[in-house]
Amino acid sequence: MSLFSKLFFSRRGPAPKVATIVTHSATSLTSESADHSSGQTELDWRTSEAHQRILLSFMFPNTPEHVSEWVDWDGLLGESVGSAIERLKTAGALLRVNEPTWRILYNRNANELKRMCREHQLKVSGTKEQMAERLASIDPSGLVLGYPGELLKCSPDAEQIANAGREAWERYQGDAREFEHVFGREEYQAERQRLRQHFLRRGYPEPGADDVKWGLLNRRALQHANEGNLGQCANMHRLMGNFLARRGKLQDALRENLIVCAYDLNGAQNRRGVPAEILRQFPLFDPAMATLAPVVVDNVRDLAEDLGFSDANVQEIYLRSTSSMNLPLAPEKTWPVLSLAIQGKIDLEDQPRCFQRIRSLLV
Repeated sequence: MSLFSKLFFSRRGPAPKVATIVTHSATSLTSESADHSSGQTELDWRTSEAHQRILLSFMFPNTPEHVSEWVDWDGLLGESVGSAIERLKTAGALLRVNEPTWRILYNRNANELKRMCREHQLKVSGTKEQMAERLASIDPSGLVLGYPGELLKCSPDAEQIANAGREAWERYQGDAREFEHVFGREEYQAERQRLRQHFLRRGYPEPGADDVKWGLLNRRALQHANEGNLGQCANMHRLMGNFLARRGKLQDALRENLIVCAYDLNGAQNRRGVPAEILRQFPLFDPAMATLAPVVVDNVRDLAEDLGFSDANVQEIYLRSTSSMNLPLAPEKTWPVLSLAIQGKIDLEDQPRCFQRIRSLLV
């Protein structure tokens, strides 16, 4: 079981109580600070998503010079791209390609191959591979008519790892659209270094991008809660739910969205910097401002359907997830309202009248 998987399993207990502010989530991953050692640890290419992205460049024979130049490889890899490629070669993840047909095919389209066949009085019909075979019949090495330098290709094992990396990269692209205003590159790298030290002390593997992003989301949710911005804290839990859903962690994603609903039904407010005497008049929770976000309720409905959960199943998760959060309104009081919204019996698009109805039901 990966540490990321353990993280999810460890979070299935109830959320922690907080006396004056409510959050859910600080896990063992984010509960301790780590000293920032200046020592560099060599990344394991089998678990490093940056190295897996390099491998994707060699799913077909390629040259080191043609690895994407726009990527900040040094920052992602912790070493130069040249050093990483040499290490992948030494590990047997990248193999030298000597087949003449691959050399002839490299970086050439069908029209170029047809032209070469005509020049050597060879047939031009068929696929690119068939034309390359004809050209190889007059150049058995492939070094004259083909690329004469070093060509590299993934080994079978590395190809499987690279394909897994491709899925992670696709998830990253989905995350990037949501997280671009949540944390920047410098904060990401700082969290990555902190987790690296934290993991090393416990004998865990190198943290992946998912570990880093999950740690940042947890820390940001706690930060908003500690500052008294519970509305923003709820939004972090919504992002966490989307993060989990993209990774197929549907029940955990459902839990995060239900926590958002609990915040909304209790009228969670942003009160950062408000003096204590003012908070008595304008508290962190104001049930008179209770709402439900249509997109979050839609998420709950869709996730429950995907999981095959009944209304009773969702109710059980809601009560278990929110009963220890010390909210002003008991979960048993807010659940019937949420259940009506999930069933479509409260039209959340009919604003502001739907909010008036929600608040009347909570009185």
